[in-house]
Amino acid sequence: MTEKDEIVNEILKFIKENKWFHYGIIILIGIILSLPLSQIQIRDTHDGALHFLRVLGTEDTLKIGQFPPLINQNYCNASGYAMNLFYPPLVTYLPLLIKLFVENYMVALKIFAAICIILSGITMEQFVYEVTKKRGIALFAAIFYLIAPYKLGNVYKRFAIGEFTAMVFMPLVFLGLTNLIEGDQKKHYYIAIGAIGLMLSHTVTTLYTAIFCVFYLLFNLKQFKKKDVIKKCIINTIFILLVSALFWLPLLEATSLADYTIMNNEIMSTNGNYVMKNTISFSQFWKDIGEVNATTYQLGIPTIIVFLLSIFVIRKVDMKYKDFYLISIIFSLISIFMASKFFPWVIIPDSLCKLQYPWRMIGYFNLFSSFVCGVNLFILLKELKKKELLKICLVFIVVTASICNSLVIMKQFYALDKEKDTKYVNTILENKKISHFRINRDYMPLKAILIQRTYVVERKDITYVLEGNAEIHDENKVNLKDEMKLEKVDKGTLLEFPYYYYPGYKVTVTVNGIEKEIKTIESEHGYLACYLDEAIEEGNLTVEYVGTAITYISYGISAISLVAFIAYIVIERKNKK
Repeated sequence: MTEKDEIVNEILKFIKENKWFHYGIIILIGIILSLPLSQIQIRDTHDGALHFLRVLGTEDTLKIGQFPPLINQNYCNASGYAMNLFYPPLVTYLPLLIKLFVENYMVALKIFAAICIILSGITMEQFVYEVTKKRGIALFAAIFYLIAPYKLGNVYKRFAIGEFTAMVFMPLVFLGLTNLIEGDQKKHYYIAIGAIGLMLSHTVTTLYTAIFCVFYLLFNLKQFKKKDVIKKCIINTIFILLVSALFWLPLLEATSLADYTIMNNEIMSTNGNYVMKNTISFSQFWKDIGEVNATTYQLGIPTIIVFLLSIFVIRKVDMKYKDFYLISIIFSLISIFMASKFFPWVIIPDSLCKLQYPWRMIGYFNLFSSFVCGVNLFILLKELKKKELLKICLVFIVVTASICNSLVIMKQFYALDKEKDTKYVNTILENKKISHFRINRDYMPLKAILIQRTYVVERKDITYVLEGNAEIHDENKVNLKDEMKLEKVDKGTLLEFPYYYYPGYKVTVTVNGIEKEIKTIESEHGYLACYLDEAIEEGNLTVEYVGTAITYISYGISAISLVAFIAYIVIERKNKK
């Protein structure tokens, strides 16, 4: 072998095996796929305006000294709207953190989206390498995951920030799970890392990822029954619940005290009949045909072609990861089936119909099919023995074609009005006290949403006397605090305050210098209310949002548990070494 041949071989080995070179390719492709973000207007997307309002509202609430910033003081005509109580916080806090370094809210959201696109490729590479121990397969799988049109559609058209953030964490869950069941168990804690990220990003994705995990464990029931495996599953589950407590504990508290719109299956269309209406035909998997939601359900022609190669290469798949390869094919086909018109959603329990849109299952096809495509392409190239240049050219052609295919699909989402975001942001900044009709109403009390076009629209921003008699003077409502003077109050008088009902409000009455806390209730209209159990000739009343003990405890639990979890990972890594 000549010196020139040795140099060429070293270069080829570097290209095929160096993980940092592969990360560089993933980042480069991620950047290319993120560049069109400059051509969209978030105001044009399905959910973009909502997430802008969420970030802006969180910033405003922090500025008035409220932490955690669960209730926004301006939205819904200043009725105190629970922007962050019902929606996972990670996708609000992280864009807000980016906003500290840029002036524009929309730019901050776009940067966050670009980061998620790139990170999804990196986590996919880590996951697939853990299963196969083949850098080539891991790189190919990451590329197919990156270029998935549906995933990019979630960014460019829907701006479904929770869903595309969750796709960063889905591979990590299966990285940890496969390592625990089929690997050396050195990285089982990735189950918790991924699941915590999911729970703090997107509730629906968390639910369905858990279902796929259960089926994976059923496929590997023999290994799962091992004492050490069960023990580590329990440890991961405990850390998942503890670290994410800051989200689910306050949520459970709120939903146990009142009914909210988001929990109502009929209003939220989270029932089998509605989900069935949103199923799609198989033709939509490879060609857009003018969908009502104007997103894309395409699987991508390159992905379909390489996935179908499974028929020819399945016998050549390495036995070390063939089981997961077969499971991935099954899960891919199940995902497509569940998104199609042939799946019987009408008989599925409402708890599983929280999915709302069955085409969300395409995200799981992207996850599992990327693994399959990575293996298929690797085996195909392996058949081209000693034709390294041809292999590199073939990979370049496939990758370039895939990127171009995705960019062409994304082009349909480019904005015509390039100033729409700027106009919208300026409008909101000029008047932050917006109507409930200009924001999603998912988190309004159910009683309020039922009368949203009558009582809620007509209601003034003052305290009402619903029962009994009372004179209210000098009412001063500022943000989440309302102060007033009371006179000639009858015993048993019912007052309704200009705030939606959420736990965490404190009502105090001061008479003759003696302060007394009054129990709050939900009025028949979904607003905060209380009964005054004593007659008052003259006194002062104060309503203020102070949060609940459970909320503060949950944040404390999450903070302490996060530190403990990090310590656990360090100890685990040290012990394994």
